Amino acid sequence: MKSKFLFPTWCAIVGYLLAIPGFILGYLYTIKDYEIPGFGFKMWENDGFFQKAFENFTNELAIFLVIIGLILIAFAKEKKEDELSAKLRLNSLYWSIMIYYVLYIIGYLYTVIFGEILFIGDHFTEMNLFTPLVIFICRYNYLKYINAESYQLSKPKFLPNKPFKSIGIVFSGLGLTSIITSLLIDSNKKWVEITQISFYVLLIFGLLFWAFAKNKEEDEMTMQQRLEGLQLSIYFNYAIILLLTLIAYSLLYLYVLMFAQFSILLFFVIRMEFITYRNNKLLNTFEGGMSYEK
Repeated sequence: MKSKFLFPTWCAIVGYLLAIPGFILGYLYTIKDYEIPGFGFKMWENDGFFQKAFENFTNELAIFLVIIGLILIAFAKEKKEDELSAKLRLNSLYWSIMIYYVLYIIGYLYTVIFGEILFIGDHFTEMNLFTPLVIFICRYNYLKYINAESYQLSKPKFLPNKPFKSIGIVFSGLGLTSIITSLLIDSNKKWVEITQISFYVLLIFGLLFWAFAKNKEEDEMTMQQRLEGLQLSIYFNYAIILLLTLIAYSLLYLYVLMFAQFSILLFFVIRMEFITYRNNKLLNTFEGGMSYEK
């Protein structure tokens, strides 16, 4: 197993040069309500309920700096790339996503039940955009430190294929369908809001079960596919987020942030299912050819 789709080693330095100012700017914007004067333009004639007439892009700039910086730090090549670094990345990606979603669900339910989290306020969803990357970087460097002289690293423990994969597919389908349906109904009704929250959490649990349930056959190639799938899912997810950050504002951007909380898992399961389908098709074609030759 080896890591692919990595940036050059020097990109890690660039990442720190972007991420640190981004965090500082994000702190000033979130905690101190600071906005760069004149950094934006007038989009509407008057202020609306969910939108301001003048859109300042301080928040968007902070998001860009932090996300791009953290991605460069997380996925810059080591000076010596080998099988150990690939195993460390897979282990770190696995645990960073698991820990992130546990923290996210707890935080999300807390804000729904009790209100805003202290010091974070209504920026909980925005701050969660980069949390998986921060956890990954911390976990990866910790594992690299304690395994500096050893190639022995335990594999991530995935859920049994049965029944978790089937449960995950059912939960995901039910959650996604119910959320889309509820958005088409009058959202001012209390029961609709409760339904959206319930099925949103159900969707996340479903995608977690689906993503981290074992395949029927697990081997070294599967681990390689998981590593590549998680990396590409993160790249694709954050590319979509950054693009929509430029073109989506106000209420629409809130929906973008909500989508971003589960899109990594969604992209990952879609890619893994596609690879499984493609491999099975190739295997059936090969076996059919062998039978024909006989």
